[in-house]
Amino acid sequence: MTLRTLWRLACLVCATAALAGCVLYGTAPEGTTPRPLPPPPVPRPAVNVEIGFFHDALDPDGDWLWIEPHGWVWVPNAVTPFWRPYTVGQWAWTDWGWTWVSAERWGWATDHYGRWVRVNRHGWVWVPGDVWGPAWVAWRNGPGVVGWAPLPPEVRFHAGIGLDWGGIDIDVAIRLDTWCFVDDLRFADADVHRYAYPVGRNTTVIRTTRDVTRVRVVGGRIVNEGIDRAELERKTQRAIPARRVVDNPRSDRRSTEVAPDEVRFFRPNVRPGPSDAAPARGRKPAEPARPPADPKIDNEAERRWDSGWNKDWDKLEKLQRRGEPVAPAPRAPAAPQAPPARPRPEALEQVRDENMEAAENAYRELVVERERAKRQAVRGPKKAVPKKE
Repeated sequence: MTLRTLWRLACLVCATAALAGCVLYGTAPEGTTPRPLPPPPVPRPAVNVEIGFFHDALDPDGDWLWIEPHGWVWVPNAVTPFWRPYTVGQWAWTDWGWTWVSAERWGWATDHYGRWVRVNRHGWVWVPGDVWGPAWVAWRNGPGVVGWAPLPPEVRFHAGIGLDWGGIDIDVAIRLDTWCFVDDLRFADADVHRYAYPVGRNTTVIRTTRDVTRVRVVGGRIVNEGIDRAELERKTQRAIPARRVVDNPRSDRRSTEVAPDEVRFFRPNVRPGPSDAAPARGRKPAEPARPPADPKIDNEAERRWDSGWNKDWDKLEKLQRRGEPVAPAPRAPAAPQAPPARPRPEALEQVRDENMEAAENAYRELVVERERAKRQAVRGPKKAVPKKE
């Protein structure tokens, strides 16, 4: 083989390698946005459990009660007065749509399986379910505000179909005090509960927002779209990163882990079991009567409630002051300053409605807090929780 032939072969190899490099590692044209990678296929969870698995897993942080018509439900103990589901944590945009990333130890279960519902005396209770979803919530959107609320147990999910509303009216089935509203500028922030409106403000905000709930099935995934991500980015002037949902199959790592490109969940494949299977420490209404009320228990419950009520009321007053009309500026420097404008009748009516709603919600919360304190007194010392690695 001559030197000329060897030279031609070398040039051919170099040209082929350069072409391959352009195909595999080339950058997008200037002024364009690279297309994101398509989401990977959804793998089957590596852990298979019975629905009774929730009984022992959640027992350290709450109580299992039999409440008709829901059956066995779980009631959290380690929550503050005026707590609501889907508030302690943050929202993330993933290949499953808006996905709730809970900061609570038990959120891996209660915020992705089953449904939350508020019942008399006991407050928020969780009804177990066997289908994993990014967040089982309804959405509302309006000028400058975003809201969400837990879907009621009557709303079921069917594979290949989506949400089945069961003929209910969402505006009737979801009570006013179950919505959580925040300014849209704060929606994607961490610890979003710090910016949540007090419940009293809901009576006003509900009139200026509309239902934008949208949950559908895409490629085997339950996609919770609700709020328009592109519109939210435009309003906030902030990019909202997209992540993938992946499985964290280790049962000792149940806390959600957020990485730059993905969110890792412990989401076992739950097999339906008998609906009347009793938790080890579950209690039914037929149990013996409780001992007489202890003043110490009631005082502690009222102390906790009083702290939450003061914070809630102060936040409501700040919002109301922010909405007051501003006094008109004087026409000339020498003119006496005009007195503040009197609030409009509709503004006074709005404040009255908000205060009434806040007071009614506060009474319900006081009843719940007393009931929670009594349950903890009957329960005794909490079961030890294994430490995380």
